[in-house]
Amino acid sequence: MATFSYSRLLEIRTIAASVGAVFTNPASQITYIRNIILHNANTATEVVTLWNVPDNGGAVGTAGDTNRFFKKVMAVDETVILEFPAPGIVLENKNDTIQADCDTASKVTIQMYGGKEV
Repeated sequence: MATFSYSRLLEIRTIAASVGAVFTNPASQITYIRNIILHNANTATEVVTLWNVPDNGGAVGTAGDTNRFFKKVMAVDETVILEFPAPGIVLENKNDTIQADCDTASKVTIQMYGGKEV
């Protein structure tokens, strides 16, 4: 029988200046992302982009226009809270990912909350 629990899915961390996975779904888990919190700690605006990237034959897939779900110019000290109605963004397969990038490495933070079914 599967066990479901709500939790912090991603501890607060910074986003790189090149596209990369910030969350990778592990094997034997379904992840339900309900909230993503972004904060621009830079002294300049930052363009922040997020992608929901399905696995590619079991390997991590590639971010592109067809899986981008968020792009915004964030003001200095701006915080954005993305909330997704139930069930949220569902990551079902091993190596499904949420990928991100921004203009300047280590200036925008991200954290995620939701549920896990294992």
